[in-house]
Amino acid sequence: MMDLIPPNNPYANGGKVTISLTGTRETLMGPLIARARDANMPNSVLNDIYAVQVLDQIDHDIEKFKINDEQATMHTLRVLRLDRWTLEFLANNPEATVLHLACGLGSRWHRLQTDLTNVRWIDVDYPEVVELRSRLIPCPTGDYNLIAADVTEDAWLDQIPADRPTVVICQGLLMYLEEEAGKHLIRRLVKHFKTGQLILDFVGTMMVPLQGSVGNLTGTGASLSWCLDEPKILETLHPQLEMLECLGLSELGDYSRMPAGTRLMLSTYSHLPWFRHVSSYVRFKF
Repeated sequence: MMDLIPPNNPYANGGKVTISLTGTRETLMGPLIARARDANMPNSVLNDIYAVQVLDQIDHDIEKFKINDEQATMHTLRVLRLDRWTLEFLANNPEATVLHLACGLGSRWHRLQTDLTNVRWIDVDYPEVVELRSRLIPCPTGDYNLIAADVTEDAWLDQIPADRPTVVICQGLLMYLEEEAGKHLIRRLVKHFKTGQLILDFVGTMMVPLQGSVGNLTGTGASLSWCLDEPKILETLHPQLEMLECLGLSELGDYSRMPAGTRLMLSTYSHLPWFRHVSSYVRFKF
């Protein structure tokens, strides 16, 4: 099993890493906690044992995120859908570029068992996050690069080659950007790479009044910014954009793996038009 603890990490000597991130940047803890909690469950969705290893290195108040087993399962089912779309793209484009925006403290490249002798993998996050990540997760060998940048700025994208089909994974990011900044980012990505896919997630406008019930927001002081009910309208951002799939919560698949309470909730509300817009998981080709 690969050891994800860098040798210069104080955890290697029994210490732990303290996190000083706040606001939007601190929201990276929610997905990490959910994946670690899922990995410890008997019927794990992702079996992301490395999330457990990374979380064990961190000294932080994880209780304030209020992530229970049900929430962990729902989060990891969403992750699983995006993972499957990524794997499908790589099966059809074995020498592609993967650009993972807002990579946080995830090791998606390892979970997908990516062949980094053929695939170029690039993780991007804020400089503060990259600094923390470098203390917790070693970079893999192979064609891998970790970029410290604010994705709403322009310069970072120029350093990424556009010579291969590219899949851009953008999970847990767009809802924290201003709408125009998010749209500008999508236009730039399509213009730069020319051919590939965008794998995105969105929250709907109905989530705005419900923010007070989301532990990843209340625990960090972050707030939602760009909420979108109909992702298909993004096709108007660039003539090459075409939506391939748009799934709601009740359409993610693996229904039997959801907690009983979640299955009951989905069966009760999934036929209501407003429920379709709680969140969406979308892929576009370009």
